[in-house]
This record gives sequence, structure tokens and C-alpha cells, in this order.
Amino acid sequence: MEGEHERTTGARAAEEHHADIYGEDGAVLSSFLARIGAAIADRDTLTLKHEVDDLHQSELGDLLEALHPEQRRALVELLGADFDFSSLTEVDEAIRMEIVDNLPNAQIAQAVQELDSDDAVYILEDLEKEDQDEILSQLPFTERIRLR
Repeated sequence: MEGEHERTTGARAAEEHHADIYGEDGAVLSSFLARIGAAIADRDTLTLKHEVDDLHQSELGDLLEALHPEQRRALVELLGADFDFSSLTEVDEAIRMEIVDNLPNAQIAQAVQELDSDDAVYILEDLEKEDQDEILSQLPFTERIRLR
């Protein structure tokens, strides 16, 4: 009974959080975008982390797609190691490439180690061969084998 209450409470909290992000039309709310945009403009990493911390990778993907390109780059930069790279599997290829192309290969290498193999391959497969090789060369041997 107690576990059921926790699941119900957790589901309700997720729905409430979800309600703060999307409008009735399913689009990301302009008020949420404004909060994120203001935090980016202020370089307020604490607020950004608070706002995106509980987002599912698909929700973060929707947010990335709704932001202006400069805001996307700034969001990823400001979140740093806290950025959920799995969200890149949820965005349009052009947006994914725009984000990945602006990141140092060392940061990508570190991030792909934490992803499922399928997600890591999905992110790496569209990169230039030399970038793929450089990123893979920074990974431990077992990770390189897993992703080849």
C-alpha cells in the first residue's frame, strides 16, 4: 500500500511538472521558455539546473528544439556535465549536429561513456570520421569496442 502511494505521488508530481512545460496544444509553454531564456541571459546555472533537472530526455529535447540556436548552445554550455546527452536522441538531426559541432570532442567523449550504446552510436554516427576517431581514441578500450 505504501509503495502504491509513493508511485501515485511520484506520478502526480511528474504530471504537475509536465503541466508546467507544455500548453494544451502540446507545445512548450512560452512562460517556461521565458524562464529558461532569462536564466540563460543571466548565466544563472542554479536556476537552469533546477528547471531542467527533472525533465525527461524527450522533454529536454522539446525544450532544445524550442530555443533559439544561441540559447541552445548557451544552455548546453551552462549545464556542462549536468547536460543530459541522451536528449540529443530526441531532437531533429540538424539541431543535434548544431549542438554537437559546438562542443569539444573531449566533452563528447566523456558524455558518450555514460550513454547506452545505441544512444552513443546515434550521436556519433553523423560526425565527421576524424571527429569520431578522435572521440573514440579518448575512450577506454572496452568502450571503444562497445561503440564500434
